[in-house]
Amino acid sequence: AFVTKIDPSQAGNASLVYSTYLGGGGTEEGHGIAVACLDPTDPTNCNAYVTGQAGSGFPTTVNPFQTQYGGSGDAFVAKLMADGSALVYSTYLGGSGSDQGHGIAVDADGNAYVAGETSSGTNFPIQDPFQAAYGGADSDAFVAKLNPDGATLVYSTYLGGSGNDYARGIAVDADGNAYV
Repeated sequence: AFVTKIDPSQAGNASLVYSTYLGGGGTEEGHGIAVACLDPTDPTNCNAYVTGQAGSGFPTTVNPFQTQYGGSGDAFVAKLMADGSALVYSTYLGGSGSDQGHGIAVDADGNAYVAGETSSGTNFPIQDPFQAAYGGADSDAFVAKLNPDGATLVYSTYLGGSGNDYARGIAVDADGNAYV
């Protein structure tokens, strides 16, 4: 996967601020990106938050929520420094099946909200769920919230019934309510 930041301020001649790879030894796909400027007085200090699907060997950093690759593709959540020079955090999010993050949003406190799909059945990481049980079929949607340093899963839940369910996007309002 890759992340690129473009500066449009050059009067019609956009310039590249940074462009970096995000991955490891497997196949990585970026599916969603959000930008959060947690200091409104400094718009140059904005972090990119990325989600997608990672193969094995994806870089995890200090205090990731999940350091171990779970199986046949895990979702990932990564936060990049404002200048793109390093990861603030990066973590797997998945179980033994195929897991993909598709949408990501960030609240005013820096919590990351991820929506996607999982086929990990009963071993996808669940925390304080709305729906604790896997719905069945080949996949369920999931929604997860990570704390600002990426080390703690605030909540994670399945969203699905007896058929295949997918979550492709997520938004968060000023009160921290997630919309999938």
